[in-house]
Amino acid sequence: MTGIDGETKLIGFLGSTYRTSKMYAMYNAAIEVLGLNFRYVPFVVDDLEQAVNGLRHLGIAAVGVTIPYKIDIIPFLDELDADARRIGAVNVVVNRDGRLIGGNTDGRGARRALAEQMPDLHGRRIVLLGAGGAARAIAFALHDAGARLTILNHTPAGAAGLAADVGGGAAAGGFDRLPELLPRSEILINTTPVGMAGTAAAGQSPVPTRLLHPGLLVMDIVAKPPVTALLQAALDRGCPVVYGSRMLLWQGVEKFHLYTGVEPPIAVMEAAMEEGKRG
Repeated sequence: MTGIDGETKLIGFLGSTYRTSKMYAMYNAAIEVLGLNFRYVPFVVDDLEQAVNGLRHLGIAAVGVTIPYKIDIIPFLDELDADARRIGAVNVVVNRDGRLIGGNTDGRGARRALAEQMPDLHGRRIVLLGAGGAARAIAFALHDAGARLTILNHTPAGAAGLAADVGGGAAAGGFDRLPELLPRSEILINTTPVGMAGTAAAGQSPVPTRLLHPGLLVMDIVAKPPVTALLQAALDRGCPVVYGSRMLLWQGVEKFHLYTGVEPPIAVMEAAMEEGKRG
């Protein structure tokens, strides 16, 4: 990789996973192959408002944003793009001549990951678990694709609020509706942290195994571990699955173009991500 000089543009990363993220290798591999004078680096944040001011005044080109800052960062930005405005969450910020513009690629990343298994989502009966920032992005993307969406959350009011924001007949409820809905659903998407390594719910699944059936496509956006308890149960029941790493890849591809203005080398990014999973 070429050295850093006075023209090098920095792309940062803000979020609680800055120590363990595998995205540095993916982005920097793409940057190196294209010969771009960029670097993708982690930033440690202890004061979000001051961190955002630092991005502006240091001329940082862009940053990726993840939990717990996707919503909290919004008041400190100058503008949101159309997706981020309606979703109400940000996962990328681009510095345009000192103006910080927030965007969101989570929904597009999820759609591209799903399309590898099921290209046409129109009319598909989908159950979405969770109502947080990622769930919001994915819910709007599914609605745009014409899916028949039901949002379930441990707090039903949160699911109802998201369904109302999405509109278009999106339904809502609590997890107690899983036995009613899953037998006639075609896609199940988990956006909750249940099953995530390093959490109190590591090794757990948000869905009883008995409710999974071979006609159900199961997607888990949790990427660590690569095969969550939910995905393993789905595989055991003969369900097709979509791994969290696929959404990470595709939303990263979308981000790369926003970061650099250049079309990304997808095969290079994919290979770097796979190498990171093995490391």
